[in-house]
Amino acid sequence: MSVAAIVALFGSATFTLNQARDGLNVLGHNAGPQAMATTQLYLALADMDARMADVLLMGTDHDLGSGREDALEHYEESRARANEALLQAASLTEGDTVEERNVQAVLDGMGTYEQLATEARLTNDEAGAPPGEVDEEALATYRAATRLMHTELLPKAFNLGLDSSAIVRANHEEGQESVAIGLVWVGVVGVAAVASLVALQLYLRVRFRRRFNVLLIAATAGTVVLTVGVVLALNTSGGHQSRAKEEGLDAAMALARAGAIATDMQADQSRYLADPGRADNYQQTYLDRAQAVLFRPATNLDDYYEQIDGVTESYPDLPGSDGSDEEDPGTLGYLGQRAQDALLSGQEDALADVLAAYAAIQDRDRAMRAAAEEGDTAAALDERMGIAHSEDGVFQEYVDALNELTRLHQEAFTEGIDRGDRALAPWSWALPVGTLVLLALVVAGVRPRLAEYR
Repeated sequence: MSVAAIVALFGSATFTLNQARDGLNVLGHNAGPQAMATTQLYLALADMDARMADVLLMGTDHDLGSGREDALEHYEESRARANEALLQAASLTEGDTVEERNVQAVLDGMGTYEQLATEARLTNDEAGAPPGEVDEEALATYRAATRLMHTELLPKAFNLGLDSSAIVRANHEEGQESVAIGLVWVGVVGVAAVASLVALQLYLRVRFRRRFNVLLIAATAGTVVLTVGVVLALNTSGGHQSRAKEEGLDAAMALARAGAIATDMQADQSRYLADPGRADNYQQTYLDRAQAVLFRPATNLDDYYEQIDGVTESYPDLPGSDGSDEEDPGTLGYLGQRAQDALLSGQEDALADVLAAYAAIQDRDRAMRAAAEEGDTAAALDERMGIAHSEDGVFQEYVDALNELTRLHQEAFTEGIDRGDRALAPWSWALPVGTLVLLALVVAGVRPRLAEYR
């Protein structure tokens, strides 16, 4: 009976350890990285539309900002990233008919968008449109392109990112639940094995009048150590896995969405200047997207600028976080309380840099709109191109700061997965070796008594 209990302990521990390893592998090397890549789809698509709006806005002045050639190169790079992200999304959603259709719809829509965007660019070139004055026919075509992007492609891309996160969460929770059940079984079987060894010890003591059996005592102690060791390793690994997901992957994906939405937000600046007939719509859309990135209660952009200044001035305390004002919901959005709550030790300055860069975008946005309202198209264009410059623009500073904070969370994710793997690694050999030692001790402890019985 003791031998069977030890073998059962080995079986339950092996099964549960393998489940824990599978969970770490799926989160750390399969579904997790794929979900992170899927969030890049929205960013890539938004950047494509932003670059095209900049190209149209430049008109015949190809040296505005970082230049037309630079904008077109980044357009192609974003298109390639979008295609790669679609492949990752297809891999992650394989078997889900609805999501597979969404991936295909985005792929088909990208083709249509590229045709419209190229047609708008060529039409604007042929018309010789000056900077800030997009040709009417080209503008009509671009309107169709950006409408397709914002009513079809970007919503589907955003949903694919959310669905990818949901898949990761479901896989993680299912794996953790399976390991939790396995832990119970390991504990129960371990207790049963110890009980059987104690019972065997008592039986031999009564039957053969021997006070102690040192080998069986060692086997009993070894069974306790083996059981406790496996349970501790599983608990430790599970804790590292949960922290890797929550403090690493989840936080990094939220920041990636902050970057993607902000990319579309700043592109609204170019659309605002390029399409005066819809400037009010683009201004409101800019505010809506800005509120998604970093929310403060504001009904118009002037109020919003002041609120964002308040955020950077009060950081690390966030306005409204103390709940003293019932009408103030706090500092929300991807860069608000959520981002601060996800910070790990030593990351406070990184978030401060992101918030400062974001505030700088708002300062330049205020200057751009003021120039546009005064009818100074050249000054408004200079402000916009200064924001969008790919080397030293304020939006690039925001992207760099955000990437640095994202990198820190990604490192936390990788480190958490590695620590989880290391917690389990010794048991790939310790469990079978320990089981063989226990069985040998039981046999060695019982065999002399059986010989006496004969």
